[in-house]
Amino acid sequence: MKFFLPKQTAFFDLLAGMGECLKEMAELFVKFSIDFNDFENYSRKAKEIEHKADSKAHEIIDKLNKTFITPIDREDIYLLAHELDDIIDIIENVIHNIYLYEIREKFDEIEKFAHLFKEATDDFGEILECLEKQKYEGHLLKVKIRIHELEDQGDEIFSKAITKLFKEKSDPVLIVKLKDILENLEDSMDKIQKVADVVEGIIVKSS
Repeated sequence: MKFFLPKQTAFFDLLAGMGECLKEMAELFVKFSIDFNDFENYSRKAKEIEHKADSKAHEIIDKLNKTFITPIDREDIYLLAHELDDIIDIIENVIHNIYLYEIREKFDEIEKFAHLFKEATDDFGEILECLEKQKYEGHLLKVKIRIHELEDQGDEIFSKAITKLFKEKSDPVLIVKLKDILENLEDSMDKIQKVADVVEGIIVKSS
């Protein structure tokens, strides 16, 4: 049946564009976590990437409203756009909140999460290419398994970070601030895993 449907590559191009925004945000987050200074500038750059991703998400929704037949279920396209946008928003919020909360002492687990986040998003371009082909390939399974492993590592980093936070920090306000940031980072890894699962589900359904 799918051979009789219009290709509508614009949807895949826009999703790929959101994937590029995600990659850009991951690279910025790694640099930020290493430098851990110039907070206002990094927050501004993160907001610019977030705005770019928002624009692409709005384009997708607008196109969904104007397109009668879509290459995959419109609910799946909306869900992917929403989840990708959410991940980008979370990291933008983390960078902005570190600046807003005036956290100036480096907390090592933030950098660990940044590298983990980048590693988990490195293969997103290929995942979205598999989506456009609507073909289940062995590489997709390997990437999906790897993302699940990285999400498990994120859970471990989060648990150790919370233990360390309450053991080493005495300022209750700082504890609340750092806990909020760590919870956002854990959530971002959960959502990356969800996107990989959604893509796999779409491809299986379309095969």
